[in-house]
Amino acid sequence: MNYRTTIILLASSQDNGDTIRYTCPRCEGGSSGEKSLSVTRDESGHLVWQCFRDKCRERGSTDSSVTSTQVVKVAKKRKEFKGTTKPLSDYHLRRINSMWGITDPPYWYYTPEYGGRVAMSVRGPKYHHRGWVLRDIRGTAQAKALTYIEEGEESLSWYKTKGSGPTVLVEDIPSAVRASRHVNAVALLGTAIGKDKAIEIAEYAARPIVLALDQDATAKSFDHIQRYGLSWGDTKVLPLKKDLKDMAEDELRELLK
Repeated sequence: MNYRTTIILLASSQDNGDTIRYTCPRCEGGSSGEKSLSVTRDESGHLVWQCFRDKCRERGSTDSSVTSTQVVKVAKKRKEFKGTTKPLSDYHLRRINSMWGITDPPYWYYTPEYGGRVAMSVRGPKYHHRGWVLRDIRGTAQAKALTYIEEGEESLSWYKTKGSGPTVLVEDIPSAVRASRHVNAVALLGTAIGKDKAIEIAEYAARPIVLALDQDATAKSFDHIQRYGLSWGDTKVLPLKKDLKDMAEDELRELLK
């Protein structure tokens, strides 16, 4: 079946330069319904898309001059977030605590852009600002998270609590913040790890490196270790039954211990 029309309709409201994650109409995001389909509208208005689930790999473009092997490269075009931010209100802090058990979110703000979102600063391995993840906490937006990474920076957010290991690799920033209370943590901002991400992890992550991706991405964790294990050294996979950000504190502490 050709899912091209469905994807074009999903992305009909995207602005040029936007990259948004959707539930893939082909694989439906696996058992968890994750938003595994990345769709970019380039500066000329064309769409390029790819599903990052290994069992799917749906990909395509509305630009006939773009071949399937070029889709990933085109989708890497980045757009800078230039909206306004301000401190989180008491309401947003209560909402964040209720959703994820986080009472002191580091470098998080509020932006009125895109209907109002929590603006999470993406932090580099030396704790510099490298981009934004704009997260909808109302549960009403079609795109739950919008990611903007500055040119020359990687889509990784670091939360290092101590020089010694382990370093836990997770999918999103809230999970990394929760995990960083107990161990070093890095948010991959998804499940994909390319060569440049792997090099940064190899350089800065304390060992052992533990992959703790969502339940439906456990197989991908083993793929990452097979691909990058030699350069990373001591690595492990921590299978999860639910996201770290959704765990009670004692449950999370016991798991990471």
